[in-house]
Amino acid sequence: MSIFCSMLDLFKNTPLVATVLSFLTAQLIKIITHRSLKAFKKYGGMPSGHAAAMSGLAFTLGRCVGYSSPITAVAVALLMVVVSDAVNLRPYVREDLGHSWIEAFAGIGVGFLVSHLLPARIPLW
Repeated sequence: MSIFCSMLDLFKNTPLVATVLSFLTAQLIKIITHRSLKAFKKYGGMPSGHAAAMSGLAFTLGRCVGYSSPITAVAVALLMVVVSDAVNLRPYVREDLGHSWIEAFAGIGVGFLVSHLLPARIPLW
């Protein structure tokens, strides 16, 4: 099997696709609300792209392998670390870096929606 065919298999990985789509959806919402392409690279703002990506991963893994799976537990723990960092730690480093709890929960909501719009089982297509 060629390397190219192996790389195409990444697009059949539903949790990876959900993670990327969740992040891109959150960033697209920022672009639309700010009416500027510069908002794509912005670390703060509504909704949190990092929280969206991690919740998309956690919810999709829950749907794919089960919510009682240790893999899902690791993804949820990582989601909690990312959200905690975004809300509690980053604003102390630099004022414009962090998120409010509302922005973080909006990102979690974006990830939830994206993960539930995709099919639960691999392969995606």
